[in-house]
Amino acid sequence: MITATAEKVGTSSVLRALPTPGLKQIDPFLLIDHMVPVRIAPGASLRIPPHPHAGFEVVTYLLDGEFFHRDSKGNDQVASAGDLNWMTSGSGIIHSEGPTGKFLQSGGRLELMQVWINLPAAKKSVSPSFRHYPVSSLPVVDNGDAWVKILIGNYGGLSSPVLTHTPLFYLHIRQKAGKSLVLPVQPDYSSALYLMGGKIGVGDQEMQPGQLADFNKDGDQVEWKAIQDSELIFFGGLPIGEKVVSYGPFVMNSFQDIQHAVEDYETGKMGQLEY
Repeated sequence: MITATAEKVGTSSVLRALPTPGLKQIDPFLLIDHMVPVRIAPGASLRIPPHPHAGFEVVTYLLDGEFFHRDSKGNDQVASAGDLNWMTSGSGIIHSEGPTGKFLQSGGRLELMQVWINLPAAKKSVSPSFRHYPVSSLPVVDNGDAWVKILIGNYGGLSSPVLTHTPLFYLHIRQKAGKSLVLPVQPDYSSALYLMGGKIGVGDQEMQPGQLADFNKDGDQVEWKAIQDSELIFFGGLPIGEKVVSYGPFVMNSFQDIQHAVEDYETGKMGQLEY
């Protein structure tokens, strides 16, 4: 079991489940930040200022509140609870994000998950893009024991509308106490779960909120049991298997590629975005 570390992103506090000192990545997932539920006071200031990205994809899943995305390609989108924002940074983009001014003025509950997903070398130079998926477009399977929202991939005969550059799955699950869940996984896929709330049993271990379990690639399914009513993210995909060289917001395959991305940013090739 891996325990998430407490980190600061801008002025926001998050639990970082990946990377940690004990686990660098779950290929192709590079980063998992959980902004745990927080009550924002009316009039608070909370925003991540404009910053660049290149070489990977940024996926923001808003669980509660209201969050904006703005970038140097002209995309400007507000997400509400349950929505998914998907930004492919590719050759390079600048973006800013945070609670909307309207939300900060009135205050309220805010929670989100953000993951970074690597791009293979052949895709790192694709044109940057942004897509927004409203909650109404993301299918849910609910059998009474478990509620499964399909953010990426498929489950129970339903498929997410999200298109990906490599095979992936990303499921938001709410599971009732005492119930077990068995999920199929391709034998060559990575797979892991992050527990957001409750308590579950994985094998002979108990998981607490803020912990991550990385499963071995030694079968075609995974199973766990909810000890308490629990909420979690189950994710993974086909590993890319390439060298990863990262420098802050840039993820490439070599230091030379990193230097090129930094130069593109500093010379304005990624565009401009006012604070």
